[in-house]
Amino acid sequence: MILRISHMLQIIWVRKLPFIICCALMLYSNFVLGQEEKTKLEELVSKETQLFISQSDSIEKIEELIQDIFYAKKDTLLGLQYSKYFLERGKTQENYEIQYFSSFQIAYVEYNRSDYKQALKYAYQSVKVAEKLQDTINSISSNILLGSTWYVLGNYEDALESYLTAKELASHIENSSYEIICLTNVANTRIKLNRYEDALKSYDLIIKTLDEKKDASFVQFKETYLSSLLGKGLCLIELGIYQKAQETFDKGIKLAEANDLQIYKGYFYISLGKLSYEKKEYHASLGFLKQGKDKLQNYSGLQNNLRIADYYVAKCYYQQKKYEEAILLLDENFERIGDNLLADKLEEMYQLAIDISKIQTDQNKQVIYYSKLREITKFKRDRKSAAKDLLHNDDLKDYDIRNEKLENEKTQSLIDKRIISTISIVILILLLTIFLLYRRKTKIKEQKFLAIIEKISHHQLKDTSQKVSQDYKIKDEKAKVILEKLQELENTHFYLSQDCNLYTTAKLLNTNTTYLSKALNDVKKQSFNQYLNKLRIDYVLVKLKEDSVFRSYTIHAVSKEIGYKSATTFIKEFKNKTGLNPSYYIKKIEN
Repeated sequence: MILRISHMLQIIWVRKLPFIICCALMLYSNFVLGQEEKTKLEELVSKETQLFISQSDSIEKIEELIQDIFYAKKDTLLGLQYSKYFLERGKTQENYEIQYFSSFQIAYVEYNRSDYKQALKYAYQSVKVAEKLQDTINSISSNILLGSTWYVLGNYEDALESYLTAKELASHIENSSYEIICLTNVANTRIKLNRYEDALKSYDLIIKTLDEKKDASFVQFKETYLSSLLGKGLCLIELGIYQKAQETFDKGIKLAEANDLQIYKGYFYISLGKLSYEKKEYHASLGFLKQGKDKLQNYSGLQNNLRIADYYVAKCYYQQKKYEEAILLLDENFERIGDNLLADKLEEMYQLAIDISKIQTDQNKQVIYYSKLREITKFKRDRKSAAKDLLHNDDLKDYDIRNEKLENEKTQSLIDKRIISTISIVILILLLTIFLLYRRKTKIKEQKFLAIIEKISHHQLKDTSQKVSQDYKIKDEKAKVILEKLQELENTHFYLSQDCNLYTTAKLLNTNTTYLSKALNDVKKQSFNQYLNKLRIDYVLVKLKEDSVFRSYTIHAVSKEIGYKSATTFIKEFKNKTGLNPSYYIKKIEN
């Protein structure tokens, strides 16, 4: 599953596709047709398959079936229907693993089908389910997919929020591929938001990370590195740092040449054309743009890049006062773009066309260009607003239920007041109980503290000089000798060493661990660790009381001083022995 998601993430790239605006009648027709299509799809799923998806105990086999339909048999519509049945099962059984698998599959497939409305809906669901599962990898995957969908819809702020969430999650795992993908998405989105300084920092971090991971098995290492150099150079242009931009593009061209990636050489030449334009070197700009177009001409699917190149060519013509050539090139671009109102730089192209038509005093063209520019602006604005509402469709029933509940509450205000009064009384009783328990607990702690101080005052924690034979009736002479030697050894404070253990202590007593352990268990009824902890805690209780400098140490330092490697272990043993926390004991002594 993780491998499948990782592969998915590496091929998710934001795409621009035409978006057709339909009138109300067509929307209604599409709804009716959609219902008919849904019925047909449901008929395609056999009763046997429905039963298998809804009841089979083998979740893995269901997932394999769905993936086989999608990726082996490539039956997208049937795969979506299977996934939706599976998702319903996950919701009914409150099984978040099933819900995540199904919602992510649907979102990913719908994204690639360019049905961004459905992709957004299910990607959002997968994010929420991944959060409930507390699964970092799944949360990263879902947030990247959600961010990519927001990006395509033009909601760059929302896209950035999702990408940043994924980036934060990726920083806590060892897989550098996820981190690089997240950083790239963040950088690209910041460019869209004109946050060039932030984007530049992101690209620098990507390049640094890739430089450090040259041997890493990141599938798109070369392409990502070159893309990051492109992004970095474009940010530098926008920030007016032309020399560094030039150096960045030159480095990119050399790397593209060395790795035989001619397509990237084309990208870099077009970027150099933009750089030369910004430097007002229009002749040089035209040369670079022509080189870039020549490199990209033989590749399919790069019409957008070629249109951008033509846009900059038109800008150069405009600066050279070749207005006729510029407007002809722009009109050709508009014709190729057609109804795709989401094409990159489209608004800038129409604004340039308006400026040229003003110079040419062609009022007819000015009206056409102005009209088109308004249409594009309105379309993008409406599209962003509509996208925000997409996530709330599934929640409308919940909102209706809440509204109905509020109406009922208004008619039952008297009951509400009584409930509030009762709750208030319960809270007061609870608070009083808590206070009394706290007082009792404080008193118990105080008594425990005083008992310890009293023992110390009567030297009960200090006196370890009594003979073993006086304390215990020992029949085993060998155990008696061992314990007598052990008592003498206590005077050396051997137990304060961090290396102190059963073996080292037995060695100091010239015996073996079996005899020592048996002697302690038979006579003192303690394991060695219990015996060791008692000595250390008894020691520290006296030391803290009598040594003000020792009391100024941190808890961590105190634990080290008495032989504990972990402050947590010290606190636990101290509390087991005394019923108090070390910090409380120190505070009481100070007071």
